[in-house]
Formats: sequence, structure tokens, C-alpha cells
Amino acid sequence: MKLLKALNNNVALVLDDKRMESVVMGRGVAFNVKVGQHINSSLVEKHFVLNGRGGRKDFDSLLKRITVNDIELASNIIREGELRLGYQCNDSILLTLSDHLGLMMERAREGIYIGTPLEWDIRLIYPDEYQYSKEVVLKLREKTGYEIPEQEAAFIALHFINANFSISGMEKTMMYTKIIQNILNIARLFYGREFRDNNFDVSRFITHVRYFVRRQMDGESLQMDLDVGKIIEQKCPEDYRCAQKIAAFLKQAYGWDVGEGEVLYLALHLNRINQNI
Repeated sequence: MKLLKALNNNVALVLDDKRMESVVMGRGVAFNVKVGQHINSSLVEKHFVLNGRGGRKDFDSLLKRITVNDIELASNIIREGELRLGYQCNDSILLTLSDHLGLMMERAREGIYIGTPLEWDIRLIYPDEYQYSKEVVLKLREKTGYEIPEQEAAFIALHFINANFSISGMEKTMMYTKIIQNILNIARLFYGREFRDNNFDVSRFITHVRYFVRRQMDGESLQMDLDVGKIIEQKCPEDYRCAQKIAAFLKQAYGWDVGEGEVLYLALHLNRINQNI
């Protein structure tokens, strides 16, 4: 690894062994190393590749808005989150989360608070990411003394969600989440009831919806035996109508042709929550 830019003794921009621009972190990793010299790879504790055509440019632009401490803080939150959540984030989260944390701290210092209309749904749809992010907010409150609002947990959770999914970009992550929110709202209105976030059947339904939406975005579909489908339609007529309403909405709003098998699986899961909420 060759040093491109030392941010401090512990954080550096390098050209790695695959000739990818990367951010590396480790105690003393850039100490007494000059630009163009090789760094000691054994000192590298964390390694983030700067993806995309604007990697170095984006990173330099980011450094005008945030501090190296923000980057180190984001790195620690990411690594702890990966252990807690059980998956590895793609490297793009380092820049986006660092940027968010820098802006979040600035808002906290100025007493400015913002929320997101997706907050309740993020908590319901992604409970693990939300719970971890909520703990991050509590720790940051204690560490900084700032009154960081709990609503920030939803924004931090979105960064992990985006970094975990195969869909690319925060815009698509927000769209993915909004589609799920719309499906849940249709079901809420149809049954005239709210969903409890601690209900097992609700959790199973949301998990099914998450994978259902991902399949639709990927152009895939589940199949079901037609004879079995007729039985479901006869035994769960109310839930089947709700599933049809969801399919009709997705057709109108996104142009998706939801297959009959997907409608029937939705009806099955809707029946479970209809019986138990």
C-alpha cells in the first residue's frame, strides 16, 4: 500500500495492493510515512475502498465539511454494527455515515432537530438496525453532552440498510422503504387496525414483504400450485382481497405485474396478522 495522503497518524488515504484508492486506519499507520512510500500493512486495522469514479474527489470534498474524528467515529460505529447485525457493510457507508455524523453534530450544537416521516416504519421494518442505531444515539449523547434526538436513529439505520442491500444508492433504499410503507398502510387501512411492532406474525409479514419487494425490483416472482391457490382464495377471501388491492396499487404506482403466486403468498401472511392483531 502506498500513501497518498496522511490525515493524521492513524488515518490515511492510500493506493492499495489492487490499485484501489482506500482509507485505512490503525494506530500509527501513517506515522513518519511520506507520500509515495509504502505503509506497514500489519498496522492496518480497518480498510475501506473508495468506490465509484469520484472516489478521491468525493473524499477530498468530504474533508472540507467534516473532521478526521468524524471518520474515525463512523468507522467504529460501522465495525460494531457489523458485529451486532451479523452482516458486512459495503465500503461506501464510511463516507456517507461520516458526512451524516458531521452534519448531525453540527445540528445538535445549534439545537436544530429534524425527523423523517419514515421513522415509525423504519423501526417496524428494520428493528435490528433501528435498535442498534438508537443505542448509538444514546452513547453519542453521553460522549458529547449534546441533546441528540432519538429521531436520528432512523437516519443512522438507513445508512446500514443501504450498505447491506444489493440495491445501490440511498435514493433507491428510500424508495424501497417507501414501497414497503405503502404496502403496510394499505393493510392497516383495509383491516382498520394498527400493527404492533412486538407481534411475531407482524414481524413475519414484514419480513415476507421485504423479500417480496426485493423480488419485484429484481424482476423475480414466487410460484404457487393453482389448486392450492384456489383453496387459499376460498378460505381467506378477505385477505385475498387485501392482497389484490396491494397488487393493484403496485401496478398503478410502479408498473409492476405481481404474479398470482405472489398475491396468494401475501394473502397467507395477511391472514396470519388478521387473525392475531
